[in-house]
Amino acid sequence: MSSQVYLNPVRLSILTVPRDKVWLFSSSILKLLHEASKNTTEGYENASESGHSQSESDDYDISSTSSSEDEETEHLMTQSHFSNGSGSKRNLGTKLAGSSKFDNSSKHDSLSISTDSFGESSTPKHNDSLKRHESDASIEDYDEEDDYFFHVAFTPSECTVICSKEACRSYFEQPLAVCHQLGYDDVMVLSESYLNLLIDTEGEFNNSERILELTRPLSAHKISLFFLSSHFTDIVLIPYHLKDQVVRILTKKNFEFSILSKSYLVNPNISNDTDSPDSPRETTSELEDNTLKLFRDAQIRPQINKKVRLLLTGARPGQVKHSISKAAQCISSGEVPEYFAITRTSLNEISLILPGSGRQRSAMGFDYRSIIGSALDTIVPISLDLKKLPLDSTGIVAGLASRLLSSIKSVPEAMGSFEMSYLSMARSAILMIPRENLSVVSKMIKNMRNASEDTHKQFSDLLL
Repeated sequence: MSSQVYLNPVRLSILTVPRDKVWLFSSSILKLLHEASKNTTEGYENASESGHSQSESDDYDISSTSSSEDEETEHLMTQSHFSNGSGSKRNLGTKLAGSSKFDNSSKHDSLSISTDSFGESSTPKHNDSLKRHESDASIEDYDEEDDYFFHVAFTPSECTVICSKEACRSYFEQPLAVCHQLGYDDVMVLSESYLNLLIDTEGEFNNSERILELTRPLSAHKISLFFLSSHFTDIVLIPYHLKDQVVRILTKKNFEFSILSKSYLVNPNISNDTDSPDSPRETTSELEDNTLKLFRDAQIRPQINKKVRLLLTGARPGQVKHSISKAAQCISSGEVPEYFAITRTSLNEISLILPGSGRQRSAMGFDYRSIIGSALDTIVPISLDLKKLPLDSTGIVAGLASRLLSSIKSVPEAMGSFEMSYLSMARSAILMIPRENLSVVSKMIKNMRNASEDTHKQFSDLLL
């Protein structure tokens, strides 16, 4: 086992916007992407030397790539009318040394936005999560290269943007002020700041199980988390104010900080017998049962979108600017698919969630020459509508994912490893499963629903 956790010191803000109001933020998102496209250190733009399987399940209409992505993205920004592997995650060691999954567990209180009028001030007066604090600069000493992370994701109901607090303040103040004036209470920036943990579990046969094992102690301590999956690594967002507690928990899990890689590495020689007597010891079964009870009480039913096929992939070497440019073009034109995400996990690594159809990807500008991984490894989304739950609910996706992993071990026809991917949204959660496991998981979800309905009926009978 070779587990490694990198704690990025840049404080992040999370913006959530209903899909029908994204047009208000299109220009700001384009500005964010344009600035990100300039902040890369790609050594070459021709990715033809990269080994990549050109096996596709659909035919492609090959589209040529732009030779000047910076100019194209800037043009899209100004013209907006508001409208290396085969799929496995790569080792973080060399990446982190050189470049610097939703528990929608974390649903926090939203901020309150207030302005006097549309032209008098673009800075919300009570917007504490966007306001610069004098202490911000002294909280962490970090290099500029650490400030690379951004995440823009779309689902049928929601758009989530995650970026540094400074970027959020710079690009999104004005549309947030407009939303406040219009009374759009469903547009919000979460009041909590976050830090991201990049988790690498190279050598693990079942990576999904290892991620849940590493984060289970955090859930047991009622720490709200966001899980995000990228092609290169798994990402867990933790509340900034709980950073020290998270570090202590990692230390108890045999992690030790390495100055060389700027990350926490497993040290098998460290004993983890340092847990205090009052440390929470929530078992896997308890976590799962608590999650299902939460679903039952709030009448939340996981929905498997069987007709949707997605691809979790990444930009090929030299195609980072191209990928950002094409994402900007889709957003500018208003032709974003139902499910789409672009995430930068390092200066020169872009992860993407794209349609499973090769023709759709090609129409968006993402053909086999610009992305890596096998196009045959499609995934199916399982969505959770969490609008009925408090913003500080914990353990939601972790509990469901854990139950699926526990259940699939007992199914004879479920062969090999079972990998799940995650897409955290502020008001919803998406688990993504391999398409080949669809029938097995469908049965499990159905059994969960039936068990929940039976329990609810028994409880109702007791009240009569």
